[in-house]
Amino acid sequence: MLDQTYKKIKRLQIQGAENISTAAIKALEHIIKTKQNYLIAGERARIKLSSARATEPQLENYLEYIMHYASNHTRKQTLTEIRHLLKIKKLAVKQTHKNGSKLIKKGDIVFTHCHSSNVIGAINLAKKRIKAVYNTETRPRFQGRQTSKDIAKFKIPTYHFVDSAARIALKDANIMLLGADSITHNRVYNKIGSELMAVTAKNHRTPVYILASLWKFNPHKETIEERLPSEIWKRPPKGVTVKNYAFEKINFNLIKGIVCEEGVLKPKKFVKQARKMLRSY
Repeated sequence: MLDQTYKKIKRLQIQGAENISTAAIKALEHIIKTKQNYLIAGERARIKLSSARATEPQLENYLEYIMHYASNHTRKQTLTEIRHLLKIKKLAVKQTHKNGSKLIKKGDIVFTHCHSSNVIGAINLAKKRIKAVYNTETRPRFQGRQTSKDIAKFKIPTYHFVDSAARIALKDANIMLLGADSITHNRVYNKIGSELMAVTAKNHRTPVYILASLWKFNPHKETIEERLPSEIWKRPPKGVTVKNYAFEKINFNLIKGIVCEEGVLKPKKFVKQARKMLRSY
């Protein structure tokens, strides 16, 4: 289960930070449940799962907490705590969806980029009020196509654009909803193209909201994942260097609010709440 989960995360077969962290928690749970030397095996699993993707602090925060808890409690107590943690996580996700859906007004055109399970959840709850969803995909792995497939199932008119058509898509949008892979003390990190979208939204006076759990806060300096150049161009000509950044930052001044389990917070307020929450664990 561990190797399978690692490969699925690495190959982007599991998308969305919420889905990735849940899969990782369950893989670690399996290790703790089945391995005799579960503390050693669990720590090795934590390191391996955390290395599957850069820019995934939610995954790291959950796994670090579980192993810290395991080092001070019995196997049975740890497995009970993991089940409790998954329940809390599920409730937090539902509340985030609910809080995000309240931002969408009747007749709104909603813009989103790439793939966020939190955004999809909020759109689903507000589907009767939405006029249309405009979605852009990201190269080179075309994340965003899954978003359009999911939203189309809600019977909402769904328009799919390449990322370079963002200006055209945004000029008619009433609100932009994005997910987040990581949030530091002054920036949000999300899929490549997100800052471009946020700057374009500001020019169109379209409010930008980020949907993310407090667990996505990263108190450390963020490292932006750079994936294999061959994903973009397998055999580029001599003298051509291909850069394949997976994420980019969005400065707080471009963001109207961060939607989380605690409500719709100003970015600095989100950081304060996240620090407080993580200290309590």
